[in-house]
Amino acid sequence: MKGLIALAVAALAVAAIVGFGPASVLAAQSASSSRTSATVTSSSQTTGTIGSTAAAAGTPSSKATAAINTAVVCTFATQTTIVGDTLPASCHDIFTGARVDPTPDNFASIMTATIKTSNSQSLFVSPSLVTGLYTRTKTRTSTGSTSTATAMGGVFLRAVITNQGTGEVQTGFPVAACAGDILGCSLVGGKYGVTLDSRVQTLTQTLSDCVVSVGTSTGTCTFSLTTDLILKTTSAHTFNFIFPNVGVGTYTVAIQAAVSADASASGTATAIGAAAYGLGSLTVESIRLVHDFSF
Repeated sequence: MKGLIALAVAALAVAAIVGFGPASVLAAQSASSSRTSATVTSSSQTTGTIGSTAAAAGTPSSKATAAINTAVVCTFATQTTIVGDTLPASCHDIFTGARVDPTPDNFASIMTATIKTSNSQSLFVSPSLVTGLYTRTKTRTSTGSTSTATAMGGVFLRAVITNQGTGEVQTGFPVAACAGDILGCSLVGGKYGVTLDSRVQTLTQTLSDCVVSVGTSTGTCTFSLTTDLILKTTSAHTFNFIFPNVGVGTYTVAIQAAVSADASASGTATAIGAAAYGLGSLTVESIRLVHDFSF
């Protein structure tokens, strides 16, 4: 009977090891998870970078990591020829949130995470970001004249990784394959990114001369017409980036975003363009693609 009990206990121990792993492995996995998860760090940069800052030597190999963004970054442009028109003093008069202003048309890192690969693997990087666009075109036209207002804004994204050991920087596909004639590729500040959100709004208004006829007499009249069109939209986007066969090493994964805005007015008109991004998340996964995979 004691022999049967010993065999049963041994069998249960084997089953526990096969099904769930020994306690030391579980402890190691738990420690690995706690060290590779993204941590919030304060930053004086205009992007509010969030992510892990573990040193290469202390970063365990991991399958996935993550980060978030809560900073609201925006830019705007205005132009008016209408005397007395009130213009916003800042893009934060249009978009609410923590005040963080970027340099227009330059990419800035908004989310970062660190991941270590133990063999030749590839990285799937999946950021999500909420974007906002604001365009206002207003024309005030008198008889015999034409007025035009154009407002535009855009939000752009790309992913880059840096090998902490060598300093080599790679841009994720498909942005790494971008060219000027590909829809969705945008050259912003000399760097390509994917267009997450973009709008160009133009309002043109023309009034012909006014002629009044009363019997055999004719005369002229003068009047003006003001048209004001405002569009403000907010939406959430996800775009996947691929880094094939990155090799062994510890990598810093950075999601970089840019905003741009422009406005122009001719005749008697006002134009306001603004773009922003805010809440975001990032997941990074280490995977193995088919042998010798390439684009």
